[in-house]
Amino acid sequence: MTSSPPSLATEAAICPLLKTGRKGCSARFDRSLYQLELSEEGGNKKTVDLGFSGSRVLERLLQCPGEVVSREELMSYAWENRVVGQGSLSQQIYTLRQILFDGHNQIIQTLPRRGYLFNPQYLHDAESPIVLAPVLAPVEKRTVVVELPTPSARPPNSPTLPARPRSAGRMTLLAGMALLLLIGLGILGMRLTDPSLEPSLTYKQQIGKLEVLYIESNQRLLDSLVAETGTAVELLSAMTDEPARLIINLSPGFYEIHCLHADGVNWLKVHKDQIRTIATEHLYGCMR
Repeated sequence: MTSSPPSLATEAAICPLLKTGRKGCSARFDRSLYQLELSEEGGNKKTVDLGFSGSRVLERLLQCPGEVVSREELMSYAWENRVVGQGSLSQQIYTLRQILFDGHNQIIQTLPRRGYLFNPQYLHDAESPIVLAPVLAPVEKRTVVVELPTPSARPPNSPTLPARPRSAGRMTLLAGMALLLLIGLGILGMRLTDPSLEPSLTYKQQIGKLEVLYIESNQRLLDSLVAETGTAVELLSAMTDEPARLIINLSPGFYEIHCLHADGVNWLKVHKDQIRTIATEHLYGCMR
């Protein structure tokens, strides 16, 4: 006769409890809902949505705490069968560190040229390893990694991008950017096309060569969105001398910035508490 595993053990396997970098604050990871629930002393709780890819990155790191997981393996696990750049993984690691108050990169540690590891000292019960679903060998699945320059490739205090060569194909470039704008709007498709959601308001602003499109559900939130992201937008404007576009919207707890330019589309997700102090290198990575 085979007995079922205790419910507590099953719950711990699906929802491990983690320590954070803030005293008295812990986080329970629910990989089935792609969420982290932050709990502080006094009973205050807050739920943060990680999204599918962010949740998969954390899940993979928690499968082997204390062991290095390569960037390629993390990208294959979180973006299987998708073409993504190295910047997508860097952004997800940055976002997870923000949520976990990992300001000194002690919880999710970087091993240069090797990958990342989750520090087992930040598991609430380091004696008992977390049992998550094993990583299955992919069957006829491929992840194409597009190498993008990392933010560290340029000093933070030199935000101006090198001028791209000008050519007679300017009209083609602008037409391509118009197509990228449609792609960017597609990223926000649920908000723009789902009739059950509130109608969206937009506001377009031109700052130098940068065209910015803000999207929100009502005028109050739209005004706040423009005001709160003003510093980041000004820095981004200083980083390009060629036409480029941004699409900015607010998701629960985060500002989402979609950088559309002639070379492609990059995405930056910044916690609301960090938008006014975001590091220049992360903005630079979005513009690349």
